[in-house]
Amino acid sequence: MSEIVANRYAKALFEVAEERDSIDAIESQLHSVAEGLYEHEDLRRVLMHPQVSSDNKKELVNKLFEKQAGVEVLNLLKLLIDRKREAIIDEVLEAYTHMANKKRGILDVTITTAAALDEQEKKDLAERLGKALDKKLSIHANVDKAIIGGILLRIGDRLFDGSIAGKLAGFKQEIKVGRQG
Repeated sequence: MSEIVANRYAKALFEVAEERDSIDAIESQLHSVAEGLYEHEDLRRVLMHPQVSSDNKKELVNKLFEKQAGVEVLNLLKLLIDRKREAIIDEVLEAYTHMANKKRGILDVTITTAAALDEQEKKDLAERLGKALDKKLSIHANVDKAIIGGILLRIGDRLFDGSIAGKLAGFKQEIKVGRQG
């Protein structure tokens, strides 16, 4: 549910950014704000606390981020505070970045592996996938030990499962339905 709501806020902000030809600047400002909130757990707790008034939260946001964020991002933050949706700022950033990358012709790819990839492995994989898809890629790497081994690729809204866990689940399903190979 919060993803749908975050997409709406991101879309509104993106449309304003397009009109003002400031897509990159606003994305950078959103990153700065999200990073600031991530790095300061106490600040995040204050912003999420239901007993802190909206006015106090907005004043705090204004003081802390007025030098890092423009009027559009500050207005978004204040709107999120007014509507008690402070917790979705990360989702808004993710949705906005996705829209910006789409506009730039960059495809978002999420790679999930059982063990962390080093920077060279990410770069090599991005290069090979980019050539195969004939697109520039933005790679996001995740680690999930539950896949046991192999790789999960999410390209846009498509999922390619090359994981051992996925193959085992497929074998299990084949055994259930009695399919002979």
